Amino acid sequence: MSTQTQPRPRSRRSIQHFEDAFRAEVVRERHRLEALRRDAKQRSLRRRQEQTRRRGNTRFFGLVGAMIMTAVVVTVAMLNTLAWLLG
Repeated sequence: MSTQTQPRPRSRRSIQHFEDAFRAEVVRERHRLEALRRDAKQRSLRRRQEQTRRRGNTRFFGLVGAMIMTAVVVTVAMLNTLAWLLG
């Protein structure tokens, strides 16, 4: 009788050990997936911020260029008109 009762607790312990290890692995995997999602979200946010910054720089320099060209065209037109009136 004692030989038949000993394997049962050992197998129960083995199954319990397996279940505990499985639960621990599930928890580790869940934490790993959460970390991966968090990292992906941060990378996406940084990428979006970088794109916004680059577009902002391009638009700013385009605006400055347009203002300079406008000033040059107005100055040339004004001086030509003044030369025509005085000439």
